[in-house]
Amino acid sequence: MPNVIAYIKTRDRPGLLQDVTRSLTGIGANILLSLGYVEDKMAVLLFIIEISREIEDVEGAIRSVVKDPEARIEVSYVGPDAVDILQDFLESRPELAGTLERVLEPPDLHDIILRLSEGAARRALAALSPRTLAWILEIADKQTVEGIVRWVELNRLLQALKELDPDEAVDVLQKIDEQLRRRLLALLPPEYKKQAGALLRYPPDSAGGIMTSSLPVLKGYETAAVALYHLRSGDYDIRDTIAVVDGAGRLLGLVEVSDLLSQPPNARLEDIARRPRVTVSPWEDQETVARLMLRYYLRRLPVVEDDRFLGVIAIEDVAYVLAEEAAEDIAKLVGSEVPVERYVSARIKELVKARLPWLLIIYLIESITANVLKSYEHVIARAAVLAAFIPLIMGTGGNVGSQAVGLIIRALALGEVSERSRSDALLIVRKELATSSIIALAFSLVGLGFAYAVSRSMLVALAVASTLFTVILFADLAGALLPLAARRAGVDPASVSTPLITTIVDVSVAFIYMHIALILLS
Repeated sequence: MPNVIAYIKTRDRPGLLQDVTRSLTGIGANILLSLGYVEDKMAVLLFIIEISREIEDVEGAIRSVVKDPEARIEVSYVGPDAVDILQDFLESRPELAGTLERVLEPPDLHDIILRLSEGAARRALAALSPRTLAWILEIADKQTVEGIVRWVELNRLLQALKELDPDEAVDVLQKIDEQLRRRLLALLPPEYKKQAGALLRYPPDSAGGIMTSSLPVLKGYETAAVALYHLRSGDYDIRDTIAVVDGAGRLLGLVEVSDLLSQPPNARLEDIARRPRVTVSPWEDQETVARLMLRYYLRRLPVVEDDRFLGVIAIEDVAYVLAEEAAEDIAKLVGSEVPVERYVSARIKELVKARLPWLLIIYLIESITANVLKSYEHVIARAAVLAAFIPLIMGTGGNVGSQAVGLIIRALALGEVSERSRSDALLIVRKELATSSIIALAFSLVGLGFAYAVSRSMLVALAVASTLFTVILFADLAGALLPLAARRAGVDPASVSTPLITTIVDVSVAFIYMHIALILLS
């Protein structure tokens, strides 16, 4: 259970802090931190506590000793729900962020600082330790990092970077403009600068950009005893795996610590190392890396170039990659051209840039629908009730197409199907044709009855039912095959977004519906 935050703002009086503290300990709370200040004769108190009882009990205990009917009392679990409370508390006393970092995690501090005014954010960042500042820089998006580096002195940035391992520091440096990046690199220790410079060669969304070289790398002739010594004495990010290389730096295999412990001390590493099932180039896209690790159940994936070992990608890093890729796909599925990393820190200009282009493209495509309907206005004039069913048919087709798009994009992302496999394409066609035929038949029967009840015309009802059947088949197959075609063409299949497939279906509906109606009415 997460810790609990209690915020009290009330008229100041002697003994208030003692009374609230006594009341909280009386219900079994372990007080991790208590802070307070007085502003305009109002006492502002903040408690962070461990307690097994409900937050309603905590609020009740506080109200029993705070008799002020106008008091503001808020109790919440630490995390996103408490951000507003902590923002209010720190806005007037941002220097207390340095005390709060003892009990709050960097993601919570990051979310609070994002919401502070610029002046308060500067003072809060100045109060944090270099280690906490480093963690915040590592998890922050590019725009937030750009703001922080403007507010923090160069020496403080340098201290923060030194708190990180080279691969983590590179993640931060890639979010900083090139001029400042060069200045910081020049001030880093030589060995540190060498490692960071090597990693900066690779794009941030590549295997080289997310790999770590912070693990024991030993020669094949060395023994299990030597490997255990390195694990005990070295400061590594990866402590459960050892890379074994030959004299030229070529990868011989990986040794897990669990295997190492079962070997005699004089066992040679080259004899117990396991050849990896898969390796990747440092230039490989991070999404491909994630799919490989999920497909083959890998915890550590070696990165090699020209047969030389460079580092490994940890499954923990892949978790971040999957989260980023999911966010990007969701943005594209709803028709946003460029995903916004963090909504809270996004500028209005970025939100407009992300959303406007796709909306304009979709609007232009939708205008074709109007032209198609206009060309069939003589059909609508003969049976005006036909127009009443257009939105219903379009909505149904769009929904079917969107479902198919989502299913196939997920299958592609998990590596269940390949865009280059003809058998996979035929499997998808067979499955979706069978599925959509059953769905189309059900909708056609429902549509026939509904359309006849509304129009009292069997010809109109048949037109609606026939169109529903045809549109559902078309929308399902189009939604299933477009992601395959996009991936084959080197385009992100998520770009075949829900608004786009819906728009394509709308145009098709206008033509199919009017054409079927024209045939039946003639």
